[in-house]
Amino acid sequence: MKKKSVLAICAHPDDLEFGCTITVKRLIEQGYKVYYVIATNGENGFKKTIESRQHRIAIRKKEQLAAAKKIGIEKVIFLGYKDGFIEYKETLRKRLTILIKQIKPEIVFSFDPANQEFSSLNLFHRDHRVVGLAAFDACFAAKNNFIYPHKNGACKVDKIYFYGSNNPNYYTNITREIEFKLEVLSCHESQFSNFNEFTERFKERIAQQSKKYKYSEAFRVIEVVNLT
Repeated sequence: MKKKSVLAICAHPDDLEFGCTITVKRLIEQGYKVYYVIATNGENGFKKTIESRQHRIAIRKKEQLAAAKKIGIEKVIFLGYKDGFIEYKETLRKRLTILIKQIKPEIVFSFDPANQEFSSLNLFHRDHRVVGLAAFDACFAAKNNFIYPHKNGACKVDKIYFYGSNNPNYYTNITREIEFKLEVLSCHESQFSNFNEFTERFKERIAQQSKKYKYSEAFRVIEVVNLT
């Protein structure tokens, strides 16, 4: 019997650690194999001045692999797009569609493409919007035999979990595991000038996501259904 799988798609190294660390960890504990897809190199998001672009890429890749190892991720796939410059082109949708058909995940995680409020430069910037929309479109294309045919056939994802959503309808209670989430986030050393200060701000922010739980990961979850 094929082991169930999850495909988690993001724009940058650390996006998934912010968005869905504990939810993904619990799926792994339930027996799912989880694959990460990191669209850009993340080389332009540094708190320190490092002149060499290749050095910055190497650092962020190393950090992402360390974080993924802590969680128990099956494989991390780096697409190699330039940080801050990714565009919605057909090549991007094709790559994601083929990955879905290869891996055949029951669940896909991605940034919520419905977020169009532009109330936060960090949350709504172009890389997040482009990758979220391409992931959504790839889920549609993957359930079609004739859009980018693949030897594995089509794949209909059961559910899509959108993190970073303005309209969440599902919350994972992470109160007991908040320190582990922070431990995983700390793998991304290049992103924090002062991790202790970040920790306090982060806890304050996610404490506001749900009145039901002290700390939670929030998602807009949709079920994928065939109309015909």
